[in-house]
Amino acid sequence: MASKEATVALSNSKNTSANANNSSKDENVKAKSGTGKKSVKSSGAIVKSRYMQSASMSTLSKSNSMINESVAMAPRPSSPKPSFAKPKVALSFTPMAASTASMSTFLDHSRLGKGILQSTFADGHHVAPDFDVSFHKEEQEMAEMKKEILAMQTLDLAYLTAKKQHSNAKLAAQAEQWLLEAMEEEERLYTKVQEKKKKYLLMERMKQIHETLDLQIATLTPLANESKQFTEKYQTFAAAIDTTRHELPVKNCYVEGDGRDFLEKAELSLGKSEKVLIECTHTALEDSSAAVEGLRDMKTAAEDIAQQLLGTFSEVLELSSLVRRNIIHTQQASEEDRLGTARTRELYWPKP
Repeated sequence: MASKEATVALSNSKNTSANANNSSKDENVKAKSGTGKKSVKSSGAIVKSRYMQSASMSTLSKSNSMINESVAMAPRPSSPKPSFAKPKVALSFTPMAASTASMSTFLDHSRLGKGILQSTFADGHHVAPDFDVSFHKEEQEMAEMKKEILAMQTLDLAYLTAKKQHSNAKLAAQAEQWLLEAMEEEERLYTKVQEKKKKYLLMERMKQIHETLDLQIATLTPLANESKQFTEKYQTFAAAIDTTRHELPVKNCYVEGDGRDFLEKAELSLGKSEKVLIECTHTALEDSSAAVEGLRDMKTAAEDIAQQLLGTFSEVLELSSLVRRNIIHTQQASEEDRLGTARTRELYWPKP
């Protein structure tokens, strides 16, 4: 866009310079033609040379073109505006004006020099001949304009690239910060969900354990009443074992000799034993009162011991139930750890 504007301005300046040249030529022609009458000049008059006329025309055209270029072209800004739109490039032709000024001073110095070699110069004018170097100047100006346009475009591209990189770096840092925040939030929510899941599973497990224990208690409650009868029978059985533990069972005894002789000897022995027992019973009746008191004490002691045994037995039953409950809990935990969470969940909550 900037190069297009520069070429348009350059073409306008060329047109204006061409128009100025044409107008100066027309004026010279009119001045030469006049009214069609030839003026009579004196013998000492000096006629201007064609070099002088062309020099005046070239200086006029150059001044007009410089004025038109200075009016057409706006000055270049010192720095581009910080916007993403591409700024319009405005060119200034200060170097060209400086070159024309230096050329004019050079011509002035050459005019004022002592050794003027042009034979057609008139005395008192000292006008330099017109050297047509406008084509080369236009090429130089176009090259300089292209260089300036390329420099401006390079500067704009570098500025936009730097600004784009800066904005990209800022957006990347902001996106990274957002990603870190999102990851932290996700980790926090995941930890919270895991904690709630553990609490839920623990509550479900305790609920299942309590239900199992309630079922066991409901099943074992009727057995508590039968445990008393069991204790009584066990005590009787223990007393019978205690009283008969010194007697050895006799089975298939070997009898020597004839059976009648053995029976006669046994009868005699039993008669002697009867006599001894009768004598013992007579002596025992005398001490019966003391024995009765001792039996009473033994009975009271036995009742106390029986009460203590009942309490101890209930405590043993309670302890055994606690032990069984603990064993069940331990075994259940070990089985759950061995089977895993997925298999345990399938066993607890079977799919329909």
